[in-house]
Amino acid sequence: MSRNINAITNEFNRYFYKWKITLPEENIQKRQKGSIFQAGWKINFIFGIKDDAEYLEYYAIHKMTNDRHIIIYENEQKEHLECLEPPLKYSPAIDERQREHNKHNRRVRE
Repeated sequence: MSRNINAITNEFNRYFYKWKITLPEENIQKRQKGSIFQAGWKINFIFGIKDDAEYLEYYAIHKMTNDRHIIIYENEQKEHLECLEPPLKYSPAIDERQREHNKHNRRVRE
């Protein structure tokens, strides 16, 4: 495993340490996308290269907190990307807000 990927996986594993979640070794070795379902989390991840530098992008969902959409670069810098907004609770003004909510989520999914 390259030194660069170690920095990426260490950062990911450090973030999810308290839930005992780590990236699967086989996925790391093959730079293969995957999913983790553990401790209430659903985490989808993919490896990539940008400007000759490796990165890991993941989208993490847990029903007890907000989603996370993060890229970890080999220099350990992180980029926080947009996430889906949680469902709205009903209110009389929901029609316009619902349209904006749906528009935002469609854009993020794309």
